[in-house]
Amino acid sequence: MKNIKQRKKRRYTSTEEKGNVSLKKGAKIDINDLHEKLGHPAEEMVKLTGIYMKLSIRGKMDNCENCAIGKMRQKNVKKGPKEKSSKLGFCFHINIALSKFTSAGGSKYWFLAVDEATHVKCSLFLKQKNDVKEKFIPFLKEFQDTYGRHVHHIRCDNAGENQALENACIDKELGIVFEYTAP
Repeated sequence: MKNIKQRKKRRYTSTEEKGNVSLKKGAKIDINDLHEKLGHPAEEMVKLTGIYMKLSIRGKMDNCENCAIGKMRQKNVKKGPKEKSSKLGFCFHINIALSKFTSAGGSKYWFLAVDEATHVKCSLFLKQKNDVKEKFIPFLKEFQDTYGRHVHHIRCDNAGENQALENACIDKELGIVFEYTAP
C-alpha cells in the first residue's frame, strides 16, 4: 500500500511537466507545444483545435523537425537496365539454389542460367557450389560452337562461386564481363 502512495506522490521533472500540461479551458499554450501534443497536424488544424478547446494559443509556428523527417522521401532509383539485350546469348543471368533433397546422382545445388533476350533457361545440377566453373564453362564453349554466338555479359550475385567462375573465365580468356548485383 505504501508503494502505491509513494508512486502517486512522485514529483515530475521539467520535461515531464511539459508533456503533462493540462489543456483546461482558457489555458495558455505555445502553438509548437500544442502541435506536438496533437500528433503533428497542420498549422491550421492546430489553431482550429485550439479554438475549439478554448485555449489561448501564443507564439508562431516553427518548422517542426519531426514533421520534416516524416515528409522526407528517397529519390527514385532505377529498377534495372532500361534496354535489354536483343541478341541471342549476349547476356546471361545466373543463380544457384540449394535443393531440399539430394538427387539420385548426388547433386544438392541447382544452377540456372537465363538468356536475357530470349528468356531461354538452362539448368545444371551440382554436387558442390564450386563445381560451377567445371560445368558452366564447357556449356559456354558449346553454346558458342553450336550457335556461333559469344556471351559478352553475365549478371549474378556477389557470391564466392561466381567470383571463382569469373576468375576461371579470365584464365580461359573467354572475354566475359561479369556484372554483380548489390549484396
